[in-house]
Amino acid sequence: MEREKILVNSALPYANGPTHLGHIAGAYLGADIFVRFNRMMGKEVLFISGSDEYGTPITITAEKDHVSPQEIADKYHLSQINSFNSLDIKFDKFMRTSDPEHAKDVDEFFINLLEKGYLVKMYMISPFCRELNKFMPDRYIEGQCPYCGYGDARGDQCDNCGRILDPIELINPVCKLTGNAPIFTATDHFFLKLDSLQGELSEFIDSKSYWKPNVLKFTQNFIGEGLHPRAITRDLDWGVKIPLKGYENKKIYVWFEALIGYITGARIYSEEIGKPDYWKEFWMDKNVRSYYFIGKDNIPHHTIIWPAMLLAHGGYNLPYNVPANEYLRFDGEKFSKSRGVGFTVDEVLKFVDKNSLRYYMASILPETGDSDFSMKEFQLKVNSELVDKYGNYIYRVESFIEKNGLLPHKPETMDYEDLEIMNILHNKFAEYSKEIGDVHIKRGISVWLELVMVANNYFTESAPWKLIKEDLEKLNEKLYVSLKIGQYLTVMLYPYVPSAAENIWESFGIPEKLAGARFDDVLNTNEFHVKKGEIPFKKIDLNNPNIFDIQLATIVSVEDHPNADSLYVIKLHGDTNYQTVSDLKNSFAKSDLLGKQVLIITNLEKATIRGIDSECLIMSVSDGNSRELISGSGSDGDPAMLGDYLYNGDHVLSFKELQRVELQISGHHMFVRLGEKLLPLMLNKIYINVMPENMERVLIK
Repeated sequence: MEREKILVNSALPYANGPTHLGHIAGAYLGADIFVRFNRMMGKEVLFISGSDEYGTPITITAEKDHVSPQEIADKYHLSQINSFNSLDIKFDKFMRTSDPEHAKDVDEFFINLLEKGYLVKMYMISPFCRELNKFMPDRYIEGQCPYCGYGDARGDQCDNCGRILDPIELINPVCKLTGNAPIFTATDHFFLKLDSLQGELSEFIDSKSYWKPNVLKFTQNFIGEGLHPRAITRDLDWGVKIPLKGYENKKIYVWFEALIGYITGARIYSEEIGKPDYWKEFWMDKNVRSYYFIGKDNIPHHTIIWPAMLLAHGGYNLPYNVPANEYLRFDGEKFSKSRGVGFTVDEVLKFVDKNSLRYYMASILPETGDSDFSMKEFQLKVNSELVDKYGNYIYRVESFIEKNGLLPHKPETMDYEDLEIMNILHNKFAEYSKEIGDVHIKRGISVWLELVMVANNYFTESAPWKLIKEDLEKLNEKLYVSLKIGQYLTVMLYPYVPSAAENIWESFGIPEKLAGARFDDVLNTNEFHVKKGEIPFKKIDLNNPNIFDIQLATIVSVEDHPNADSLYVIKLHGDTNYQTVSDLKNSFAKSDLLGKQVLIITNLEKATIRGIDSECLIMSVSDGNSRELISGSGSDGDPAMLGDYLYNGDHVLSFKELQRVELQISGHHMFVRLGEKLLPLMLNKIYINVMPENMERVLIK
């Protein structure tokens, strides 16, 4: 019997910076869990994504770094692959839109739609920068959104309300490169006639009552306002060429060509495995369902524009489901690659392991509304649920069996209680399967947790430590059922944390691995050869997090030290008034310091330096060539945190302890190393002008 096929596509991330947790929560972790689950259900899944390398974010980054767009694309394509691999997110193909094979597919799509009359040449009004003497891409223009009033809307889309925009719609638009207002002038381009497809699109959307309410409502509202022709080319230097003569100075716009990358990725994968037509089984068989995992800012592109392109072309399956997630927020703001809000994958994995991160992220996926990333909640959730409840259950069962040299086997009969437990296992697995099958990834974790509670109660009430003295037959039955519960829990955990689940599975002494296995096969295994019981997860331990009292303070006076030519005497206002003796005189003029908000460490042992009392330390960093203050935004006295921990007022820091501390910076984030732990230093807003490419050791000064 032929296996059911499923196509899973994850949004193509721009190759303009490192992958952050907002990306992972939006389009990738949920997709990977969904793919692993469906493969274990016995379905044949094709999982595709890739780097979007022709978007204007790439050229913006290239101009900032004074390198070519291709260098940026090469760098961050590799960076994204490494980030996904570090989290066990495994695509069948992670393609590149700069691949010549992609240009072939784009050319075919363009000519097909042009010949069918769905592409038409029209004039449009585009922003032109007089200072640079060229047309500017939409993303180079920023201003106020005319729909929601958001002040930092881009010329192509508003991040706040999700509306697709044209630069001319923005209120008070400015060019990002010059800060000046552009002029708007006419230029000819090719347009996709979305209005000609409105009827078919409306029928398509009307059949999607099972979509998430947020996705369906947004799409219905968008169509309800009426569709209009939309430009698919731009006056750009970087992009896929238009396959017609006379258009050498124009390129196909990224929102049109990048979507075709889903087809390119499937086609390249098919070539790589030696089955050139394999991709057609997923794209052209009407019985195959396709799922698109995206963030909510990509909803209109995947529920309106991409279906319109597919309808116009003909022969391809339309999206079956577009389970778009809302935003992951950090300190109340949306994670943002360009604005440096939130953590990158690499930053977080400096101080937590990938299994804990996958588990926590899966439990807070913003499936129906925005969710917040919290290090404190991260620690509590992982330690309580993954370690204390599940991990401890596995350890209790296995260590008891191993310690007593037992070999539990399936009993010939079971009492009513154990039959009921087996029934609960089957029912919970069915519930779990329905939730994930319906793309409710977070609910799947909740069902699993309910079964974890059943497991711990069962083992405690079974009291095998008593049965071993009283009834060996009943002991065998209870331990067998305990192992079956552990088996179900571990198999159900596998899509969420595959590496950890695989290791725990091995401890059951079952030769078959979970990777590549089916639920039916591994859950029907009844022979166990338990290995030595070990605690499967380690608690997240933010080692000694409360040793610093770091706060925001304003420099109110700077005077020369009366007894030292190289020192300043600086007074500051934080939660109270402070004074420090500092060597900042070697790097800053008085005028550069006066009135500046800085971060200070206040729980230092008091010192007298050349006759002047010093009671705090101003934090600064150096890359070996220059020195910069660590500044912030907020009110004087606002505390900074290590992780989610505030100073508890119990520790006075000696200068010897201070000398052992190192501060590390990566991108826009700072970390304090305490022992083997890296703790993120967090305030409402923290600014550092020195930004090493890789995390480097910089001393607190």
